[in-house]
Amino acid sequence: MAEFDFLGEEWEWGTYKTQRVLAVGAYSNDDGLRLEKIFIQKDNATIHADGTLLGPKTNLHFAVLNFPVSLVPTAVQVIESSATEAVHSLRQLLAPIKGILHMEGDLRGSLAKPECDVQLRLLDGAIGGIDLGRAEIVASLTSTSRFLFNAKFKPIIQNGHVHVQGSIPVTFVQNNILEEENVERDKNEATWIPGWTKERSRGSADVASDKKASRDRNEGWDTQLAESLKGLNWNLLDVGEVRVDADIKDGGMMLITALSPYANWLHGNADVMLQVRGTVEQPVLDGSASFHRATVSSPVLRQPLTNLGGTVHVNSNRLCIISLESRVSRRGKLSVKGNLPLRTSEGSLGDKIDLKCEVLEVRAKNILSGQVDTQLQITGSILQPNISGNIKLSHGEAYLPHDKGSGAAAFNRMASNQSSLPSGSYNRVVASKFVSRFFSLKPASSAPFHPPPGKEAEVEKEIGQVNSKPKLDIRLMDLKLVLGPELRIVYPLILNFAVSGELALDGVAHPKLIKPKGILTFENGDVNLVATQVRLKREHLNIAKFEPDNGLDPMLDLALVGSEWQFRIQSRASNWQDKLVVTSTRSVEQDVLSPSEAARVFESQLAESILEGDGQLAFKKLATATLETLMPKIEGKGEFGQARWRLVYAPQIPSLLSVDPTVDPLKSLASNISFGTEVEVQLGKRLQASVVRQMKDSEMATQWTLIYQLTSRLRVLLQSAPSKRLLFEYSTTSQD
Repeated sequence: MAEFDFLGEEWEWGTYKTQRVLAVGAYSNDDGLRLEKIFIQKDNATIHADGTLLGPKTNLHFAVLNFPVSLVPTAVQVIESSATEAVHSLRQLLAPIKGILHMEGDLRGSLAKPECDVQLRLLDGAIGGIDLGRAEIVASLTSTSRFLFNAKFKPIIQNGHVHVQGSIPVTFVQNNILEEENVERDKNEATWIPGWTKERSRGSADVASDKKASRDRNEGWDTQLAESLKGLNWNLLDVGEVRVDADIKDGGMMLITALSPYANWLHGNADVMLQVRGTVEQPVLDGSASFHRATVSSPVLRQPLTNLGGTVHVNSNRLCIISLESRVSRRGKLSVKGNLPLRTSEGSLGDKIDLKCEVLEVRAKNILSGQVDTQLQITGSILQPNISGNIKLSHGEAYLPHDKGSGAAAFNRMASNQSSLPSGSYNRVVASKFVSRFFSLKPASSAPFHPPPGKEAEVEKEIGQVNSKPKLDIRLMDLKLVLGPELRIVYPLILNFAVSGELALDGVAHPKLIKPKGILTFENGDVNLVATQVRLKREHLNIAKFEPDNGLDPMLDLALVGSEWQFRIQSRASNWQDKLVVTSTRSVEQDVLSPSEAARVFESQLAESILEGDGQLAFKKLATATLETLMPKIEGKGEFGQARWRLVYAPQIPSLLSVDPTVDPLKSLASNISFGTEVEVQLGKRLQASVVRQMKDSEMATQWTLIYQLTSRLRVLLQSAPSKRLLFEYSTTSQD
């Protein structure tokens, strides 16, 4: 046996510091660790414990007082320095929670089968920035391997509450050692009163007096704990049975949405009741929810949902939305109604949910900024939904992902987009992920699978294909995606195309498994590569053709033209560089440049664009090109009969950094700004004329072009710049 008794101040444990540490007790191989008293203090936070642990039987009473929630992962790290991943996960889970923690509890049982009673209060607390008026949790891990809990939360700024209580069976991973520890307990351990207060009977009368006071205190605490848990009837449940009840009222919805980065409950009336019965493998859900005059905001919507109202029922895993409607800004509407089972096997004929959105103004940063109109039907089940209908994106901009790759970029963008969410939203993403994991459905069978000899490679390949699929099996069934009018595809500072068209989407909703079909047309646009600025050739039909077998790798047919070069791309999007055809607009013969020749030309132009004659960076050229890209363009277009017209009016800056330093910089900048103009007129399908007036070498230059289509393959082109010329162009493919 080894006894210890020490007291110290200003202790350090690695990078962690405490003001005071007190520990009195003994350790033996037979009885484990016996603590007469342990006391740790850091600022106002203290940890108290006394009892026995790490032996055949555990009886430990502990208390954590005035403990900031942010210190909890640190305390866990000190206790178990090897649990780095668990501490990181715990830190992320607790990130949205603020406040001062008060916790008291008893730890009993054995290492193989622990038991615990704990009561927790959070003072001056907040969840996701929502201040709490009350936050209390009482929980117990019983001798019958059940986890009981009773949690109550109330926001401070609105009336309402969140009340969740339940009983869930727990399975421990048993070790092959010390199986005899699972023998019968003595009667004191079967009650709520911990036995540790009765076992220590040595010492003087003062010690006995201290014990009596401690016993009285803990018996009172245990009585309060039992009172909080007695309504759960945990001893009446069958083995494996689950019982969870949730009650959410009005302002309690603020606390629920505080864990989600995509919605914030502002105000309104709500009454939500949910019951979970059955087993962990086969839960059965029942409940109801009603909303009245509610307002909910979202970072992906320009305006909040207002006047949200409706009724939702859950009957034996069957979701029944009687009606759920809301207004969005002045013109927008949202409505949801219908029935859908939790699992496909629980469905019946006619199950579907109708989702309709009208004039929904979406502002999803780095994804979409524009108007969304939908008419969707969701069939199948909640866990395996089949989505069909129509989605229309218009009057805005869709942003191309910055990640590399053809399809996985958009799918893997969640992590990078978390930094663009409002303050605190990243923590809510993490918290909601852990909540979802806690309530996730586990398969009934978890037995390991052993492939037959010689089949390991095939099995690994199949498993790899399965693992590439999303966990939630969402399937698209002839989902029509309509783009336009007035929708542009944007890669900031580089690419800006007007796009229209329609795609039919089928298959699993995963970038690598989806099967699109359709044609997108690029009506106009430009590409800015610093040294080279090119625009889509209007007289060419610029398209991207999607085919089901090729997924999100369309066949491109694009023609772009600049002041000196024109480009033609006819290939898959994944390898467009290999089929790039570059020709000079100044050469009458229009000789095609090889890839190496084109690379040398671009390298030379890039050097001319960003370097001065002395080899120094040309900051004024770079700043001018960048600022022109950022400045707004005024664009208008229209039709009259078979005639079409388009007008672009954009500011241009000849020399941003060469302004007179003695003059007011704002006045000097204003005097240096000129406006480039581009006018296009098309009469029918044969005659097209364009006039472009823009800055070139610090001077305004005008270029006009006249095109007449003689046949479907032959046309004549009259151009004023860079040199006046008349060209006859013949195409091997028809332009009709």
